Amino acid sequence: MKKTKLIRKFAFLISVFIILTISLAALITYLSQMKLNKSACVNKIIGVGDYLEGLIEEEPGEFQEYIDFYKEHYQDIRIPKDFTDSTDAKIAFYAAFSREYPGKAFKTDVKTSDMPLELQTLYYTFVHEYWILTFEQARESFDLPYTYFLLPDDKTNMTMYMIDGERTEDPENPGFLYMGDSYYEDPSEHALMWNTYHNAVRYDDVYEWDNAWGNTYSYYTPVVLNGVCAGLVVTEIDVKYVNGKILKNTLLLTLQLGILLTTATAVLLAFFNKKHISRINHLSEQVNDFSTKRGYETVEAIRSYPYGNDEISTLAENTANMIKELQSHEMKIAKDAQFKSDFLANMSHEIRTPMNAVVGLSELVLKEDLNEKSREYSEQIYESANSMLNVLNDILDFSKIEAGTMIIAPADYDIRKSVNMVVSNQAMGIADKPVKMGLNISQDIPSRLVGDVSRIRQILGNVISNAVKFTKEGSISVEVAGQPIDDKNITLIIKVSDTGIGIKEEDHEKIFESFSQVDSKRNREADGTGLGLAITQRLIELMNGTIEVESEYGVGSTFIITLPQKISDSQADGEEPAVITSSGEKPLYAPGAKVLVVDDNSINLYVAKNLLEIYGVKPVCVPSGELAIKAVQKKEFDLILMDYMMPKMDGIEAMKIIRSEHPEYNERPIIAFTANAVEEAREKLMSEGMNDFLSKPVKAEDIEALLRKWLPDELIE
Repeated sequence: MKKTKLIRKFAFLISVFIILTISLAALITYLSQMKLNKSACVNKIIGVGDYLEGLIEEEPGEFQEYIDFYKEHYQDIRIPKDFTDSTDAKIAFYAAFSREYPGKAFKTDVKTSDMPLELQTLYYTFVHEYWILTFEQARESFDLPYTYFLLPDDKTNMTMYMIDGERTEDPENPGFLYMGDSYYEDPSEHALMWNTYHNAVRYDDVYEWDNAWGNTYSYYTPVVLNGVCAGLVVTEIDVKYVNGKILKNTLLLTLQLGILLTTATAVLLAFFNKKHISRINHLSEQVNDFSTKRGYETVEAIRSYPYGNDEISTLAENTANMIKELQSHEMKIAKDAQFKSDFLANMSHEIRTPMNAVVGLSELVLKEDLNEKSREYSEQIYESANSMLNVLNDILDFSKIEAGTMIIAPADYDIRKSVNMVVSNQAMGIADKPVKMGLNISQDIPSRLVGDVSRIRQILGNVISNAVKFTKEGSISVEVAGQPIDDKNITLIIKVSDTGIGIKEEDHEKIFESFSQVDSKRNREADGTGLGLAITQRLIELMNGTIEVESEYGVGSTFIITLPQKISDSQADGEEPAVITSSGEKPLYAPGAKVLVVDDNSINLYVAKNLLEIYGVKPVCVPSGELAIKAVQKKEFDLILMDYMMPKMDGIEAMKIIRSEHPEYNERPIIAFTANAVEEAREKLMSEGMNDFLSKPVKAEDIEALLRKWLPDELIE
């Protein structure tokens, strides 16, 4: 069974407890061992000093002769680095002695002092090697780092190592430190050593000092030969070395204790898991499953599980009841949400249908030769209809954002062309004001980016529109720059500055609130729902961007937008600097284009027919899907505008019949022409096979863009 957070937390807490317990036990063990450390060190180094002193005093005369010769000739006694025993030197000495004194016995017939210097050197090399091995064996037996025989000189305060159990890697002096590394010892700093040597008395004190190896305990054992202190057996132990051993033993003990506690804990956890936690685990899994999948079988799964008869079973039953009640509420919420969605969709459709006539016909009227008064009235009708359409679009967008159904659809787009289009459209709003609008697009921005261009236009349009509303005179400037993120991504930075009325500092955050307009007294002339900037902020957040405002009341405002965008693999060459201008394209004229318009509303047909005739197109208009099928049977069309919501046969059914009976229309555009402007409708129609989507109310510029996009080039004059 998969463990839940509960069992993991329980295991974590026990693990922390184990770790703390083991750590505390290890610390106590280590500190107690350290407390006994000095006593153990002292006993050990005193023991090895006594042992070596005893070996030396077994042959006092021999050792005295060796010391005397060593003091005078120690540089002649050399031992190779690979020395391991004294056998070779012993054999070499007796062979040389036999050659020098044939038939005579060493020491019995010939004294050491009577031999030639070369033979004495060979003999004392053998003796020296023997004592070196003896000291090294003692060091290893007692597990000590340093053991040596020290020869102090009370005249010069110099000392030298006579016998040392440590090898040297010095290339100039290979072998053991038999060479007697001499160094100065200040009696005031090493009083215990000098007192032991001068007085030939054993002291129970241990000398503690710091050297290059760290903290060291040293014990000095005087070697008295013929009533005179011949030197000192020095036994040293590196406290760090001993502490390391103590630490190693402590860690081993800790590991053993950890294994024991972990095993005991695992057994304990298994018992509690079987007895209690498995039930909580099952309940947690069911709740988690419900929270992610909203499965209606969760209540039955909880109630059918054997929880027993205790507090956990009570918790399970209460949880089941709560989930059941929650399901009931969710069904009601879903029903209300669907009602809201259906209401907004229907409201949008019902309003857009008559709005299509108002916007389309007023636009057609404005293209006629009117007197000044009639043109003024027509412009007011057209602008009011567009304002009402903007309000409707804001409400729909906001409802989609609130419901979490707003979709960001990235695609390849031209950043300069898109910004130019928005700024040019917004510039119309300042035609009757003493306001200048400027645009500057950095040349460092790649020409083509990947993002949701329709939403970027909406964001930029909302912010510029806001500046247009509240700027009576002065200027509005739009700056677009890019900051590289890596080779494939940039941050698009858009700044819109104006010399408008500005915003009080305490109102900076309020401007992004829904249905809100700050400083209502000064803003009475500015129409709108108060949703523009709220929608803008939400859209920017959906694209992982940011929006900030810098404003001084009565002076002006600057909105700063950042949007991460991918760099398109397709880049246009020779981009011209961005300026505020119209597209500059030749007016479209396509008298040879054959277009079929299908709509059950006669006014919509009338509007579409007249808008198409602006561009020379003489469309065939029919009021139903059935008549559209018959029209296709009689005549070939280059493009079909198909209403979606029609009685008896809707647009999708008509499209499918046309394409099944006339395969050539699989390659010809059939455009959804509908008042249902919600994103879900667009996705549904496109997924069903429509080539494009034209929402009502339709404008002349929408018709022109559609014809340019879908008509073959040879049909456009």
